[in-house]
Amino acid sequence: MDLSKYHNKGITGLENLGNTCFLNSCLQVLNHTYELNEVLNSEKLKKNTKVDLPDAEILKEWNDLRTVMWSGNGIVTPKKFVYNVHKIAKVKNRELFTGFAQNDMPEFLLFIMDCIHNSICRSVTMRISGNASTYTDEMALKCYDTQKTIYAKEYSEIMDMFYGIYVSEIKSMDGTKTLLMKPETYFILDLPIIYGNEMANNLYGCFDLFTRPEMLQGDNAWFNEETQKKEDTYKHISFWNLPKVLVITLKRFSPNGSHKINHKVEFPFEDLDLSKYICGYNANTYVYDLYGICNHMGGTSGGHYTAFVKNAMNQWYHFNDRNVSRVENLTEMVTPMAYCLFYRKKNNLL
Repeated sequence: MDLSKYHNKGITGLENLGNTCFLNSCLQVLNHTYELNEVLNSEKLKKNTKVDLPDAEILKEWNDLRTVMWSGNGIVTPKKFVYNVHKIAKVKNRELFTGFAQNDMPEFLLFIMDCIHNSICRSVTMRISGNASTYTDEMALKCYDTQKTIYAKEYSEIMDMFYGIYVSEIKSMDGTKTLLMKPETYFILDLPIIYGNEMANNLYGCFDLFTRPEMLQGDNAWFNEETQKKEDTYKHISFWNLPKVLVITLKRFSPNGSHKINHKVEFPFEDLDLSKYICGYNANTYVYDLYGICNHMGGTSGGHYTAFVKNAMNQWYHFNDRNVSRVENLTEMVTPMAYCLFYRKKNNLL
């Protein structure tokens, strides 16, 4: 990919129109997701866009806003984009985004990516060939079958770029028998910081907590459909694959929204090696570099979002609504405010 067209541009602040910092920080990272820009700029995709769909208005407005943000360096007021977000959110019954209330940045990311996906998705036939000769092959068949079912209804480049599959397995207590194997797709990976009394101090620790075997017993025992009885088992999660662009949310907010975990989690800027968590093929290829961080300052009742983004010249910038500044010391970016991390697969831009 030719990144020279992104050099010395895109250092653009976005005006806060009233509690729109969550939106601004999200858009700054998306704007520097160059592989996504290339897809959205392709003539083929423009021809296949479902222009009659309300979602397509969001795609059009984002394309227009991106064009302005890449026209130079300065400050942009995204009034038309925000107006259309409110309008389309109303049509889609997404009340969260119909006004100027404070919102969760990952929720907005899901909303905008869903709109883009819906605008360009189409039916694709996926063929699976070969016979399963190992347990990994059996898992592959289940995972590919899950993909095939989804692609038959709604394939898009968004799925290809941002979606991965993890496998949930129910195993006997002695670990010798797999009683259930269930693949599931994901877009944003929500990683725990705390599990029981244990707290993760770095990103690998968060992955360890996410993939830790969970004992299902007593009232929480697994119900066996075949025997119609409850059984004590282990639940184990591993990743069949990880996407080209990996979006990770650190679970800083309690499920009931009563408190926020302001604990610093260390994370690597380069060479995030996730091979040990992969149960599928080519595990050693899942190595990632960081290119975006969305920060949340404040508590459960409100706060402020900013973003750190790495540009095409490998320079990091801090985007705080209309204010943009260069970051010289990378350690400044590893804080208890880091909430959402954006990684791209190593060499994905080549």
